[in-house]
Amino acid sequence: MKNILLLFIIMAFTASASAQKTMMVEKIGTSHRYFFKTGDYIKLKISKPDTLLKGKLWSIDDSAVFVSDFRPFEVSVKQINAVYKRFDAPRKMAYTTFIGSLGIFCIITINHVINNETVISPDALLISGGVAAAGLITLSFSEKKIKTGSRWKIKILDLVVYE
Repeated sequence: MKNILLLFIIMAFTASASAQKTMMVEKIGTSHRYFFKTGDYIKLKISKPDTLLKGKLWSIDDSAVFVSDFRPFEVSVKQINAVYKRFDAPRKMAYTTFIGSLGIFCIITINHVINNETVISPDALLISGGVAAAGLITLSFSEKKIKTGSRWKIKILDLVVYE
C-alpha cells in the first residue's frame, strides 16, 4: 500500500500541466461534439466576405480563431456559418481505392498485351472505373458540413492538459 501511495505522489508531482484553448463544436441536446486545437486542419465558411477558409488553426482567442496557410487570418466566432469536419478513415480508403483501380487497369492491360488482344478493352474500363467510382463515393463521406446556428454552437474552452 505504501508503494502505491508513494508512486501516486511521485506521479502527481512530476506531471506537468499546460493550459490550451480548444474550439468545440457541439450539437445542442445531444452528445455530438467535435474538438479542434491549435495545429489542426480546419475548413470554415464565414459570413462577412462569404468565403471558405482552409488551413491550419494558428491560434485560438476568447472570441476569435486564426486560420492560416501563409499568413494568419482572424475570424470572429460569430462570423462562422459552417465548420467542415474531416474524417481520415474514409479519405484514406478512397485514396487506396483510386490506387487499386489504377493497379487493376494496369494488370488487365498488361494481360491483354501478353495475350495479343486489344490493349484497352471495355472490361478494363468497366472494372477499374467501377472501383474508381467506389473511391469517389467513399471520398464524399470524408467531410461533414456542420452549419452553426440554432442546432450547432461553437464554444471556446480553456482546457488543462496533463502530460
